[in-house]
Amino acid sequence: MNLLKKLLGLNSPPPAPPPVSPASAGLPQAGQVLSAALQAHSQFIRRINCPRCGAPKTLPSATAYLYCDYCGSLMDYDFRLANANTNAALSNTVFHRLMLPVQNALAQAKARGDRDTYRQLYRQVYAQWVQECPLAVSPRVKGDTDFREQFIAYQVECAVTKDFDPRQAPLDAQMAAQLAALQRLPQPGGAWRVAGPFWEYAQAYKQQMELVYALLQSTGVLAMDPDQAPPGVPLRMEYSLFCQSWLPHLSPADGQRLLEFYGLNAEYDQVKPTPTDLHRCGGCGAQLRTVPGARQVVCEACGRSLNIAGGDVPCRKCGAQLTFPVGVNQAQCPYCQTDNRRV
Repeated sequence: MNLLKKLLGLNSPPPAPPPVSPASAGLPQAGQVLSAALQAHSQFIRRINCPRCGAPKTLPSATAYLYCDYCGSLMDYDFRLANANTNAALSNTVFHRLMLPVQNALAQAKARGDRDTYRQLYRQVYAQWVQECPLAVSPRVKGDTDFREQFIAYQVECAVTKDFDPRQAPLDAQMAAQLAALQRLPQPGGAWRVAGPFWEYAQAYKQQMELVYALLQSTGVLAMDPDQAPPGVPLRMEYSLFCQSWLPHLSPADGQRLLEFYGLNAEYDQVKPTPTDLHRCGGCGAQLRTVPGARQVVCEACGRSLNIAGGDVPCRKCGAQLTFPVGVNQAQCPYCQTDNRRV
């Protein structure tokens, strides 16, 4: 994160860390040094063109969500970065801990066909999960309140639609039986390899997800996605999470087979020197580089969509050149807190 840190005084004590909720207890917290395996470092860029404006991806991304360098649209989801940065094992642990207290209430609501209560319970879970696992979701969730609320509503509706689909019950039972039949083969260092009907389980998961996303498409739920993800991208996100969970327990050959099975073996190009322009986010103050000709980009530090085409606005007090968020004509300078207006 490139958030601006304001100097408050040499003798000021450091701020107390925020309290850790039971759902995140024992897991790495924001600001802690993580192992190399849990950090996103890539000298490669996913080879892809924007489905909206046609521009190629040019600049490296700090997150698995690949936004266009020219128009700011979501282009794709990069499994390579997701596997290095989002910590699926940690975010899944938090999610399951948050689900435990509401499992019985969810089951009761589902049994009586009470979608409203079911939806409210899931909303509590997703709202807390997004707060505790910011790396698991789009960077736009951080600083864009409207986007965050729409994202939570979208995730909740996906869960409700899936869980109330009667076709899911036999698939859930089949996958539960396959999961119970899997074996753990101990490996040196405390690791383990999976054995048993894993590929049948992977096939069943793929079948289930294809069924789910066809339903989400036909019922209009996918249209609720505030990112307006291109066709196929939400499904690849599901496959990415599945692969992140199982790759550590497969041989390299089987790991490659799994990626090919789910279509996640994308092509990459090495990062090349590219002329860029320097901008400062008018929302959080982070510096960001943009390609010449960019019109709208996403600030990966705070998640706001920035209006590059509108030109920078100089702060009337400190003189900092600020790039305002899209649709914003008045903003407070993140450096000196002075109100500024686009003329």
